[in-house]
Amino acid sequence: MNPFDIMKASQIACCLEVSSFKPGNVHRNRDYRDIKYHHFINSGIAFGNVVYEASQDDKNVGLYIKKAVIESRKWSPTNANLGIIMLHIPIAMASGKLDNFNKNELKKNLKKISENTTVEDAINVYDAINIAMAYVDKPKKGPDVSSKDAKRELIEKGLTLLDVYKISAEWDNISKEWVDNFKISFEGYELLKKYYKELNNINLAVTKTFLNILAEYPDTLIARKKGFETALKVSKMAKDVLKNFNEQKVKEFDNYLAKDGNKLNPGTTADLIASSLMIFILDRIDSGKTILW
Repeated sequence: MNPFDIMKASQIACCLEVSSFKPGNVHRNRDYRDIKYHHFINSGIAFGNVVYEASQDDKNVGLYIKKAVIESRKWSPTNANLGIIMLHIPIAMASGKLDNFNKNELKKNLKKISENTTVEDAINVYDAINIAMAYVDKPKKGPDVSSKDAKRELIEKGLTLLDVYKISAEWDNISKEWVDNFKISFEGYELLKKYYKELNNINLAVTKTFLNILAEYPDTLIARKKGFETALKVSKMAKDVLKNFNEQKVKEFDNYLAKDGNKLNPGTTADLIASSLMIFILDRIDSGKTILW
């Protein structure tokens, strides 16, 4: 696939993801004090050049993740898109090896990228997390990204990036995507196709896809910050909103999650929507369809 198309698919996916109404997250009608709508826009556009480079390579995925985070931080003062970068870079590399979009071939290529990661990839991603200053807990097992001995431990134990993701998959759905060959991202892609066909409105399609993913997969950012029981409660609420989907119900859910006493931010789910959108856009542009009405 065309590297420029892949780059633009990533950038447009980032912009559509943050612009659409996703309860509890920053969107075009809501900023948070520490992170704002334009931070996500800036970041999503800024690392496009790295997506372009990565789409023409089949190795060094960790290095491209690190380079993308560096570009993101140059243009945004906050950790806006680390999770998205971790998903978009391998999708870019995998789609770059395709002549034409093919979902099954894309999955095969993603699997190869994951299985062929190296210790150096792991070291570069640890650097990326620290550069992004991402919210991370001390892990129950495995090298602690905040420890000065983390890189030495990665080398001594011979832990590849996939090995590290297998450890962190227990508490992080971005890591789990790598282990499960981007299962949720492809589910989101299918939901986006379904809802866009039904509604002919990309913003509504994103909102309904977001609620479906959140209802099915408790958000791991909420779980890490507030506990798994709270994440389960939020998932149940998302399911209830879907049963009686309307604008008022979505706004009420958003207000509940965002109010000061709660601050329940399903940020991991938002990242997964961005990867779903990238796949969805790659499919549409390659098939010659007008991208979105």
